[in-house]
Amino acid sequence: MSRGRRGPGRSRAWAHRTGSRPGGRALKVRVRTAKGRATSSTRWLERQLNDPYVAEAQVRGYRSRAAFKLLQLDEKFDFFRAARRVVDLGSAPGGWLQVARERCRSDAVIVGIDLNDVAPLEGVEVLRGDFYSDDDRARLVEALGGAAD
Repeated sequence: MSRGRRGPGRSRAWAHRTGSRPGGRALKVRVRTAKGRATSSTRWLERQLNDPYVAEAQVRGYRSRAAFKLLQLDEKFDFFRAARRVVDLGSAPGGWLQVARERCRSDAVIVGIDLNDVAPLEGVEVLRGDFYSDDDRARLVEALGGAAD
C-alpha cells in the first residue's frame, strides 16, 4: 500500500510527529490535508497541536489556553485580590472561570454566562443564556447579588 492511501484502521486526519521532547510531546506535528477538510481547518489543527500553551493547559487541568492570558493580566494588575463579584461574559469552555476561582477570595461570587453549555465548576455559578437579553441580564445581576467588580 502506498503511503498516501488510506488503509484499514487509518483515519483521514493523521499527524506525523517529528522529533521528541521529554514527556512524550513531539517537537513538531504536521497535519496532512484530508478529504472534506478545508485548508484553513488543517492549518488551525496544526497550530493547535503545536501550541505550547495548549499542552500546558492540559497538564494543569485548565479548560482552555486562554487561562494563561488571564493569569498574566492578574499578575500585572492584581485585580482578583479585592474582587467580591466577578462575571465572565461568554464563559465557555470555562478556563477563565477556573482562574477566577483560584485567584479570588473564598467568599467571592463568580458567575459565568454563555449561549453554550459550560461544565459545572465548584464555587462558580454558570448560567446558560444571552447577556444581551434583558431577562438573562436580570438573571445575571440576581446571581451576582449586585453589580460586578
